[in-house]
Amino acid sequence: MLQTLDIKENDHILIIAPHPDDECIGPGGLLARYPGQCRVLVLTDGREGQGDAAPERVKAVREQEFQEEMRFLGVTDYQMLGYEDGTLLQHTDCLEQIGLADYTKIFVTGMHDDHPDHTAAYRSVRQALQKQGAPGSELYLYEVHAPLQCPTHLLDITDRMEKKRQMIRFHQSQLTSLPYDRYAVCMAEYRALQNRLCGRFAEAYTRVETETDSDSVQEAELQSRLQKQILFYQVLTRWMRRKIAGGSLAQTLMMRGHRLVAVYGYAELGRLLCLELAGSPVRAAYVLDKKAVDTGRAELPVYAPREGLPAVDAVVVTAVYYFDEIRRELQGMGFANIISLRTLLEGEKV
Repeated sequence: MLQTLDIKENDHILIIAPHPDDECIGPGGLLARYPGQCRVLVLTDGREGQGDAAPERVKAVREQEFQEEMRFLGVTDYQMLGYEDGTLLQHTDCLEQIGLADYTKIFVTGMHDDHPDHTAAYRSVRQALQKQGAPGSELYLYEVHAPLQCPTHLLDITDRMEKKRQMIRFHQSQLTSLPYDRYAVCMAEYRALQNRLCGRFAEAYTRVETETDSDSVQEAELQSRLQKQILFYQVLTRWMRRKIAGGSLAQTLMMRGHRLVAVYGYAELGRLLCLELAGSPVRAAYVLDKKAVDTGRAELPVYAPREGLPAVDAVVVTAVYYFDEIRRELQGMGFANIISLRTLLEGEKV
């Protein structure tokens, strides 16, 4: 028999959402009932949440939708950290500067959702709790894409179900692919019926301990490899769409005043970029790679990243999954104008 989720008047609640809309699809009933006791923290910018649409436009739309939802609820304590959607497993330290000991109850997604960012949010909380030492903070998982396998607590949200549905409908950009408002109603009805609450609606939660276990680490490593492949696929498809439309990365680089570049990484994407730039007005001066030693082209040498290399207008990083780490490393060596290939293909300002 599940326990009733007991929220006391002095509880200070932190709801952590990987993407804008997770906070209402999952614990929306909880948030609707206790808005004055909740802080909502969204970790990513949601830019990948609308398929082929321009990521920068999607990012702006989703931020606006989230803010409108918070205003509707009267929640004043909320924040978007703005990490790029799809890269959260690289930023599991994102919560280490957030004082988690200030909160008596923390709600976050879990590995059961089979989504890399949802796994990363869970890992981030556990990592921060362990480093900060917050013995008074209770940690709960909530449901978004998949049911929890072993829920421990239940919250009757019958009197907040309609409000939860309204909250989800603020995220119209996401409802085109899946009617999450209907999904949330079905999930809440299922949880209620499962617990013999006929004619009612409920949210399920799982309380977890914060000690690290090897299974969660291994699962996170698998999710990390999956996310790397997802980003690789996104880059290739956007690149292909640009080629079909008659555009080129050389044109994009020239628009930014870059005619002499270094290419970081000589795996599949790096080799393709060098081939595209060959014969174009933009010249690849050299390749930066810690493993590769030869491009097979005399005019295109390979160097291990280091200080004192010939000056270039920009460095294009083709190892997109590790871009933030690589950028910090190159900046420390004195390189400027370090650009992700992913960023170029998304048409962002750099």
